[in-house]
Amino acid sequence: MAYLTRTCNAAMRLLFFTLLLVAVVVSGRPLQAQSLTDKLKQEGAKVLAKAARVNGDAIRGAILFPEEKLGCVNCHGSSDQNLLGPDLKKLGEMATDEYLVESLLEPSKTIVKGFESVTVVTADARIFAGRIIKQDPQGLVLRVLGKPADAGKGRLLTLARADVEEILPSKTSSMPDNLVDQLSNRQQFLDLVKYMIDLTETAKDAGPTIPRSAGRVLSDDLRGLVLLDKLHCTTCHRSEVPSDVFPHKQATNLAWASGKINPRFIERFIADPLHVKPGTTMPDMMSGLEDAARRDASRAMTHYVVSLGENTFQFQPVELESVARGQALFHSVGCVACHSPRTENAMELFSSTSVPLGKLDHKYNVNGLVALLRNPHEVRPSGRMPNMQLTHREAVDVASYLLQATDTADQRSGGFTIDRALVEEGKQLFQRFQCFQCHSDVETRRRFTPLSRLRNDEGCLSNGSGNWPRYQLDVPQRKAIVAAIQSEPQNLTNGQRIDVTLTALNCLACHQRDGLGGIAAERDEYFHTTNPNLGPQGRIPPPLTGVGAKLNPKWMREVLVSGRAIRPYMKTRMPQFGTDNVVDLIERFQRADALPDITFGTFSDQKEMRNIGSELVGNKGLNCIACHTFQLKFTRTMPAVELTEMADRLRKDWFYHYMSSPQSFSPGTVMPSYWPGGRPMRNEILDGDPKRQVEALWQYLLDGRQARTPRGLIIEPIELTASHEAVMLRRAYQGIGKRGIGVGFPGQVNLAFDAEQMRLAMIWKGKFADPGGVWRSQGHGRVRPLGTDQFHFAAGPELDDASKPWQVDKGRPPHHSFAGYFLDNKRRPTFMYRFDNVDVEDYSIDVVNNATNSTQIRRVLTFQSKAGRNGVIFRVATGKTIAVAGENSFLIDNKLNIRLDDNSKAQIEDAPDGKRLIVPLDIPAGKSTLVVEYAW
Repeated sequence: MAYLTRTCNAAMRLLFFTLLLVAVVVSGRPLQAQSLTDKLKQEGAKVLAKAARVNGDAIRGAILFPEEKLGCVNCHGSSDQNLLGPDLKKLGEMATDEYLVESLLEPSKTIVKGFESVTVVTADARIFAGRIIKQDPQGLVLRVLGKPADAGKGRLLTLARADVEEILPSKTSSMPDNLVDQLSNRQQFLDLVKYMIDLTETAKDAGPTIPRSAGRVLSDDLRGLVLLDKLHCTTCHRSEVPSDVFPHKQATNLAWASGKINPRFIERFIADPLHVKPGTTMPDMMSGLEDAARRDASRAMTHYVVSLGENTFQFQPVELESVARGQALFHSVGCVACHSPRTENAMELFSSTSVPLGKLDHKYNVNGLVALLRNPHEVRPSGRMPNMQLTHREAVDVASYLLQATDTADQRSGGFTIDRALVEEGKQLFQRFQCFQCHSDVETRRRFTPLSRLRNDEGCLSNGSGNWPRYQLDVPQRKAIVAAIQSEPQNLTNGQRIDVTLTALNCLACHQRDGLGGIAAERDEYFHTTNPNLGPQGRIPPPLTGVGAKLNPKWMREVLVSGRAIRPYMKTRMPQFGTDNVVDLIERFQRADALPDITFGTFSDQKEMRNIGSELVGNKGLNCIACHTFQLKFTRTMPAVELTEMADRLRKDWFYHYMSSPQSFSPGTVMPSYWPGGRPMRNEILDGDPKRQVEALWQYLLDGRQARTPRGLIIEPIELTASHEAVMLRRAYQGIGKRGIGVGFPGQVNLAFDAEQMRLAMIWKGKFADPGGVWRSQGHGRVRPLGTDQFHFAAGPELDDASKPWQVDKGRPPHHSFAGYFLDNKRRPTFMYRFDNVDVEDYSIDVVNNATNSTQIRRVLTFQSKAGRNGVIFRVATGKTIAVAGENSFLIDNKLNIRLDDNSKAQIEDAPDGKRLIVPLDIPAGKSTLVVEYAW
């Protein structure tokens, strides 16, 4: 029996290995290599945690943490965000070194309470996965995985309870199992873990922090003060509110409307403002009139308003080619922080929580809206609509987008002619209905009952019609106004005055100050960056908490008044509100914000101090230049704020506090602590003394643009050379995605093959390539060809169907697949790929043309097919011009000479951008070849 068992086991093993060998031979490919995740798991969490402590580099880890390929910051941000994963700084005692290692390698092993994933099945059979943010009897809010269409532009999905069929808990973490495989090697894993260790330890041992009040809301009396000003209540009713509490809102400059606003819109708006533009702050001044009298009065007042200017209103056509650009601008530069984003059909998504725009296409012509966008303070001087600093072209684009629906009866009803009799009547009506109370520069206005003596349920506060302005106030608004009237606004603190000003100007739509305001969750997706590696801090406007203790007054004035900007990677723009409207904020911020006293480090030798500061900034010190620009030179990882402007921007004591604990002052930053737990990262510099190290940094930064260039900023190129055999480098090249494969030949000719789209992408002469952009940037950069005489070939597969070719885009063609490559004895690759039923081997070598004594590339393509494939073309090249240069020889753009083998019949065809050279092929069953030679 034992013999039979052994025999069966041996037979089974033999069968297994035989099948395995057959599988390898048939596929023609090696077995899949072990992943980085699997290799690291074999070492164990304890070993890796210890290695990270000893050999990990937190600075390099900080660069990896926000990188797009990992996206850690997208799920693990500051704790006040509705994210999928926990804030690492809030993990507390559970965040041991081994736990952090395991959380990366086995994310589902231990899931933090409150961050469990669920699957929600709806009544109409839709399925969503994510984390429940909020749940009550009415429904739930789900932080979804990915971006389903139902979640609009954001990641939060609200479902009514009646629509939810089932909620299924999941034992699997929302964090991908093999995320670590995005890293290049074990060292990068150790760097990332070391950064996470320091992040959790810094939170445990945090020093002084700026006080915060999470989720703070403005009190009723302060909200009421904002409403009193917003609704112009104090232009009629005397108030105890000091004139300097915040910049008071002024009414629209009516003369500006001439030629820019449609007179027929003005007439409709005056007659019924609350209906024509819901949400407007202009009251209905004629609610006590009958309809006929109201129409007559609004018509007369319209003639008066139009007469204040000299221009004639005319519609202008919308530039259709501008609409798409305008849509992109409107949804990226900051407009949708206040106004509602729109669907493709121009439907407003968040109208109830947005500043209303109304029917702009009924109101403005193109020139009028462009004028408003370019200089809003000319018509609205109070800065409630800030200047987004649009260029004229950008303003035309946005105006075209917002006015694209213009096709109203107004356009077909003829022009507007001023009636002088109605002008005089309208002027009298302006006085009768007290319009001059708001729309006038004259200070001697009629005064009504003081605010303090108003009845809470009569007149303007009643929402009823009568001989008074009628507003559409809801219960919370009336409650806030009453609270403001009953308060003592003359006793407001400096902090309260700041809160009221930020609310009045709606700064809190983008910025947060001490827990007040900040970007609403549903608008988060409209804040973009040009560099995803910066994480949220690259797209979210900075908090204003403690900003008075942070910024020098001069710099703050340049930002608020002169439009100074330091974050070119942030697409959302810092708008301008007008000098008079914000200048008081500068002093108020300075008075309101303070930090604990701190002792500065000292040096006896100033020159030595600056030299050490330069060393600390460089790549052998704290490596600040790995992320920050220096003299506007961009780094290879992320373009964080400019180093040479630090001392101009920042207060010295704030700089000291911030350097000791960056996460305490800026919860969204990925900047590591250089003294985690009080231990210096660079113990060999100044004996690791934190204060002296920071002082050396500060004194170095004081030199500004005159500061000595730190070590590591200017990096000599790395050159890969081909000596007696070819050299190959796989990575992204110019015009090629990450599946580029470069080959350098000993004969000083080179090529780059696109393994995504199966094509020869470029050729060049001379030196091969500099891989520094890849090797020094955590793998996400591009290879830089070093030679000369570059020639680029068109995108899209060279071999394709003649009648139905693939429509070229940036993706992978559906009928093509890359199968790898093999090397000859001189390490020259043969690329293997497949089109339909045709297998292709693509082999290139460098050869010397004896006639010209120059080196060229000879390319042999071998096609193999069992059944053959007719109706195929091979695209040889494209160019502005293609000329016949001899038998089967062609000259492309007077630069590149291409010769085909004698059996190939090439054709020159017209192409959208010039000409293209193709070879029609009917590929026979069996094996066939095509030879192409490139000389240039």
